[in-house]
Amino acid sequence: MLNLFVQEIKYFTNFHNKMYQFLLFFQPLVFLTIVYFLQQIRGDVNTDRFVVASALISMWSYVLYSSGSALVSLRWSDTLKLVIAAPTSLFQVIISKAFSNSMIALITMVLSFVYARFIFGFSITISNYFWFFSSVIVLIISLCVVGIILAIVFAVFQNVFDFQNLILTPIILMCGVFIPVEQLPNVIQFVSYGIPMTWGIKAVYEAIEVNEMMYTTMIISLGISFIYLLLAAFVIRKMEMVLRRHGKLGAM
Repeated sequence: MLNLFVQEIKYFTNFHNKMYQFLLFFQPLVFLTIVYFLQQIRGDVNTDRFVVASALISMWSYVLYSSGSALVSLRWSDTLKLVIAAPTSLFQVIISKAFSNSMIALITMVLSFVYARFIFGFSITISNYFWFFSSVIVLIISLCVVGIILAIVFAVFQNVFDFQNLILTPIILMCGVFIPVEQLPNVIQFVSYGIPMTWGIKAVYEAIEVNEMMYTTMIISLGISFIYLLLAAFVIRKMEMVLRRHGKLGAM
């Protein structure tokens, strides 16, 4: 599994993948430029929150496109049958891809802070670095689980890539990247709190201010992520049985 993780990092960080390079290195710069001009025009912008928000958007974008295509890309390259025939379980393959993508997405957060500090001159106030890093780890775990779910959904449903861009922005809004979930309508709150990433994002914002609720938020995020992980493992196991029987995803 470690070897799969290393190979995934090599593939997604090489400069032949133009879209992923844009998501990793240039998209944070675009969002921070917008924040900079908002500050220049209004002067009362919460730069700490917007810098983190720009990083979160880029992280989510990267996970959406990379993890979502985890199984579909194997089918397109005609290597899915080889993966199924390999001694490694399909769940290990998918989780290694999702985890590596989540870790690579962390590059965007680091770059966002670097860009914000050295290009735009924003000063980011983090009260406790230990709890902030802990919240980021929780966020990565939640992104990994969401990536696994995306890989399953994208593989099972036809033409899901046609709606990929439509998924991007609503999830950003529902998970509280810009507006706290508590301020959203009750119906949307009900859906939002069922998404592991919502709690991971909430934990990051609370850790910046050292809000005493951050401990509870991180525990809830880990708990929901674990439940989704168990469900994903069950579904992937069923998928693997179908794939071994029929040899193609279309059999489902």
